[in-house]
Amino acid sequence: MNSMDNEIVKDLNELLRGCHMGAATFKEYLVEAQSEKLRETLKHSLDAFQKHEIELTSRINSYGENAADSTGIMAVLSEMAEKIKTIMADSDEEILNQSIKAMDMGLKACHDFIDRHKQVPEELLFVIHDLEADYKKVYRDLTELKLNNY
Repeated sequence: MNSMDNEIVKDLNELLRGCHMGAATFKEYLVEAQSEKLRETLKHSLDAFQKHEIELTSRINSYGENAADSTGIMAVLSEMAEKIKTIMADSDEEILNQSIKAMDMGLKACHDFIDRHKQVPEELLFVIHDLEADYKKVYRDLTELKLNNY
């Protein structure tokens, strides 16, 4: 594998780790959320995370590499930080605020990937744009819930 492919796989794994962390965090939020509308939005968000975990894993495997799982020291440290945030999110308002921040980070990660990899195959770019579109939808849904007092 050439150095450009190595960088692509490394960055795809970063996006995948973000999906893993998002899914784990949103599962915790789903347990804590009181509002039915918020729970429904979190469920749809989890579906999106799962869809993209599968797609990103497939793309990484197509390069002959192993996809990141939720293990590893950095993932464990990140998970611990997310657990602390989850514990702190003891109201629907705080769950919404933290979820919106998480989606903003995911969108930034998508933009960074696109900025760094201008010459990726079109089908891979489609996967990243699909991920970005789903993150935007979740972000909009969460923001709308917040504006309407969930």
